[in-house]
Amino acid sequence: MAKIQAEQPEDCGPARRRGRPVQMDHDAREAAILDAAHELMMEQGFDRVTMAGIARRAGMSKRTLYEYFDGQEALLGQVIARLSASFFRPLPAEDADKPLAERLRFLLTFNKPHGTDQQKREFLRTIIARAQTYPTLARELVQNGHERIIGYVLVELRREIAEGRLCLTEDRAALAAKILVSMVFEDPVPCLLDAGHPEVTPEQLAERRDLAISLFLNGCSV
Repeated sequence: MAKIQAEQPEDCGPARRRGRPVQMDHDAREAAILDAAHELMMEQGFDRVTMAGIARRAGMSKRTLYEYFDGQEALLGQVIARLSASFFRPLPAEDADKPLAERLRFLLTFNKPHGTDQQKREFLRTIIARAQTYPTLARELVQNGHERIIGYVLVELRREIAEGRLCLTEDRAALAAKILVSMVFEDPVPCLLDAGHPEVTPEQLAERRDLAISLFLNGCSV
């Protein structure tokens, strides 16, 4: 597996406060490592993050990091998986009986991650540029972001098909879910290629989402 970058001395920002070690269980310590790595990725860019920098930010030793992760690519892969999984939320059980339009509206609401828009664009540009070198990282972003939301939508469409409320066949449900998701979310390529591309506001995202759902259901409802 390719090593992302040789570790070099660097300014990784303030380290965690030193003193008597804070007692943390396994999950809390792992979360602290992922938080530190995420912060550095947003602040410095993907290419400048090193295990030494993550350890310093987390207030731990590099040895501790390697007890939790096989290497830097595995660690950053988990950061990306956690980040992309936060983009969309699964449908709460208490909302399962709401009308399909409301369920889709909830599922297709994009939750923006922390960080400036410029930081997020640079992060995505780097992942795309390094996709062939570090395919695991790119795969984590796709599987836990784009493919996850398609899966959520597909579950709801299949429920409606089974109840006879959509004029779709089961074998076309997956394609229909992909089409709906593509209708809701604008192609990100222009934004990534053009530094001056205007940022889409939450209001514009909501307007596009609602119109896409309306058009989709008007074409598929019985």
